[in-house]
Amino acid sequence: MTDQRSAFEARKHQVVSSLVEALDPERRDKSPKGFIDAPILDLIHIINEHPDYYTTSSCSGRIAIYCEGLEDDSDTTTTKGGTWLYVTHDPIDIPHNADNDWILRLLFGQERDRVVLGSACDELTTTLMNWQMIYFKFEPLILHVESASLEASMRLNSLAFQAGYQNSGITPSRTREMLAIRSTHKLDTPIAYIHPSTKRIHCIVDPGYLFLLLHMSNDKFAQNADRMKLFEETMKKEVTAKKTELATETKEQRKERKRREGLARREALAKSDTPRNSTPDDAIDMGSLSLE
Repeated sequence: MTDQRSAFEARKHQVVSSLVEALDPERRDKSPKGFIDAPILDLIHIINEHPDYYTTSSCSGRIAIYCEGLEDDSDTTTTKGGTWLYVTHDPIDIPHNADNDWILRLLFGQERDRVVLGSACDELTTTLMNWQMIYFKFEPLILHVESASLEASMRLNSLAFQAGYQNSGITPSRTREMLAIRSTHKLDTPIAYIHPSTKRIHCIVDPGYLFLLLHMSNDKFAQNADRMKLFEETMKKEVTAKKTELATETKEQRKERKRREGLARREALAKSDTPRNSTPDDAIDMGSLSLE
C-alpha cells in the first residue's frame, strides 16, 4: 500500500467511524442544523462503503432566508458574518388558509414585527446595493467526497453526471483528490433589505411572490429527492461491481491498476493546484464528528 493510499485510509477510517453516532442528539457537529440530514444518510453510507471514497461534508438540500452581514467600518472590503433568519431541510407544508402574516412569520420568524411591506423606491435602487440585503435561497444537495485516486474521482464524477448532478467537478490538489457533487436547480433571489437608520426590514417583493418561491422550492425538493434516489441506486451498483472486481483481481491486474493510478496522479500534479470548492455554511463537516 502506497503512502498516499495509507493516508487516505486513515482519514476515511476516522470520518466513517464517527458516523456511527451521527444522529445521537448528544453529539452535535458544527453545522447550524446540528446533525446530519436524515434524507442523505443512506447515500452517505453507500458512498463510504466503496473502498475508494468517503464523504467529507454534506447537505441534503434546504430552503433558507439569509441576511447579509454588516460592513466593517474599519475596512470596507470585509463584512461581519451574516445571519440565517430561517432554515429548513424539508419541503414546507403550506396550509390552504395561509395568509400574508403566515408566510411573513414563517420566513422572518422573530423578526416579523420589523417587516414592512412595499417595494423599494426607484431612487433607492443603487443605494440598496450598499445596504444589508436579505435573500431567499433554495440550495439542492451538495456532497464533498475524497477519492483514493484521480482515476476514482473521474469515475465518480461520471456517475454523478449520469444521475443529473451536472454541476459536479474535480478539484485537483497536491495532497488529496476532492470532488464536489452538486446540481444546478437552485434559487437565490433578494427579497428584502434592512434600512440602516430604522433597522426595519423592507420587503421588495409582495407576499404573493414569496408564496411562489415556496411552491417552486417544494417542487425542487421533489426533484432533489428523485435525483438523490437515482444516485443512490447508481452507487449501490458501483459498490457491488467494485467488490466483485477486488475479489477476482489477479496480482498482475492489481499491478496494472496501480500503474494507471500512478500515471493519473502524476498527470494531476502536472497541472496547477486550484483552490478547493467551498462548502455551504450548514454543510455537515464529517471531520467535525467525533467519538470523544
